[in-house]
Amino acid sequence: MRRGGDITFHGPYQAILHPIISLRTMGLNARCFVEKIELTMIELAATYCVKACPGQSGETGVWIGERKIGAIGVRISSGITSHGMAFNIDPDLSYFKHIVPCGIADIEVTSLRRETDSVLPEEEIIQEQLISCFARIFSYRDLIWKEDASIFF
Repeated sequence: MRRGGDITFHGPYQAILHPIISLRTMGLNARCFVEKIELTMIELAATYCVKACPGQSGETGVWIGERKIGAIGVRISSGITSHGMAFNIDPDLSYFKHIVPCGIADIEVTSLRRETDSVLPEEEIIQEQLISCFARIFSYRDLIWKEDASIFF
């Protein structure tokens, strides 16, 4: 499947969320959806006293200064979203040296572990926190959470 966002890396110690939602049903356009995805990761970072911001000058994702901590790559077909976001908890950042992350040359990629003095819980807890932030930002009360995407194919 094609998605926006150019080349990225998904691996261990990232909180990854690929929401499948109808933008029409939610009354959202693509830009608003991406902004809410950014806010989701910004809220997660704030949980650990990390001040993150949305990308500037048309760059998507979530940044801490000049360092990127969260990537976004979405596909929208007939108003339905797929793919989504990846938030770096504590991945091996050397993997990013082999690609041009999100098509932006010479950016530094960072992680929550590098940016906070807080003790981090297990990866699964942070993944659940990401989902909670998503639910809050998108005003969801009920979510269907599937860890095995094969049920859709």
